[in-house]
Amino acid sequence: MTRRTRGLIAINVGALLFGSAALYGKLAASPVWIVAARAACAAATLGLIARARREHSLPPPPLRARTAATGAALALHWVSFFAAVQEAGVAVATLTFAVFPLFTVLIESRAQRRRPRGAELAAGAAIVAAVALLVDPRGHGGRLGGAFCGLFSALAFAWFSHSSKRLGEALSPLRVSLWVNAAVTLLLVPFLFFSRPVPSGPAAWLCLAFLGIVGTALMHQLYFYALNRLSAATCGGFVALEPVYAILLAALFFGEPVTGWVAVSAALIVGASFALLRLEGAPALE
Repeated sequence: MTRRTRGLIAINVGALLFGSAALYGKLAASPVWIVAARAACAAATLGLIARARREHSLPPPPLRARTAATGAALALHWVSFFAAVQEAGVAVATLTFAVFPLFTVLIESRAQRRRPRGAELAAGAAIVAAVALLVDPRGHGGRLGGAFCGLFSALAFAWFSHSSKRLGEALSPLRVSLWVNAAVTLLLVPFLFFSRPVPSGPAAWLCLAFLGIVGTALMHQLYFYALNRLSAATCGGFVALEPVYAILLAALFFGEPVTGWVAVSAALIVGASFALLRLEGAPALE
């Protein structure tokens, strides 16, 4: 196989794993437990890889506070995302999370002290309209609450992307992933004592281990493998399909309905998010 073919296979598998992460919100467990277990398994796996590559040293002291803050943003993103899945279902959670490129544009514009471009504002308007189609304020309360959780998840992820990009200027991607996941684990440990329900049974723990090892640590490595063989825009296009993969998998395994409004919203949000990612020039990764 050619170098490009191997990259395409890697990014397709990575995007499928990325999309499947939402399904773990269906576990009968608190989002805090899901995220803590995910991050702990991911950090342990990345630690073994980093040790083998001699990239396991702690960040230098000036960067440790930023690493902890980046971990806090990722923890907030993951917890609110799984809360959205449990409140409103996979479709609403993933599609409201897909708003993150809009928040990223606003954060980056403020950081760069510039006004958003016209194309960015147009894509943002399409995303807002698509989210409005998903949620009827007079409808089911859980759906509305889940949508707010999903939007908060998108905001937290946009901030995580901005912060991790700055970390990536000083640390390798592997070290960033390792220590940010370690920070997520340590930050959530105190909350585990107050979070219910606790995952019960070997099947639940095996699912969470799989999410951390394969759905997080391995997925990140596949993404960076593909990024070395394909353009950032190509990789970003596949990552932007995460809601589509998640919705189809939820319909297949859990029978979640794919309504016409969901399909229209998905087309608008994925298309606008892809446009924003291309305008930004560098896709973000969960």
